[in-house]
Amino acid sequence: MRVTSFLAVVLLLSTTSAVMEHHGTAGYDMTNMVTFGKATITEIEWTNPHCQIRFDVMNDKGDLEHWTLEAPPPSMLAPREWSRKSLQAGDMVKIEFHAAKNGSPFGIIQRVTLPNGKILRAYPDR
Repeated sequence: MRVTSFLAVVLLLSTTSAVMEHHGTAGYDMTNMVTFGKATITEIEWTNPHCQIRFDVMNDKGDLEHWTLEAPPPSMLAPREWSRKSLQAGDMVKIEFHAAKNGSPFGIIQRVTLPNGKILRAYPDR
């Protein structure tokens, strides 16, 4: 029984990296980082295969914009000090991400700076 369990874990781990990378970043402008210093979190979905972070921000014209960011799954965020409660609706944070190339209010998260100055990174090398 232990050998079977061990083999199941090895198989799962060997396929994890391929599953984690199934989307890629082709739809995002990875050469430019967008930063909003006063983003208000409206919702976070702590789910697989990707977490979703939704926030509102006022643009330069004073109009409210609603954004959605893709984030890694909980299993990748937890080792980087994220938790289900790291972000709550109403939190005002600094948020950094790569926006969608097509101009839609969608992106891929890179970092969040909490009001206390703590930085949550979505990826280890970015």
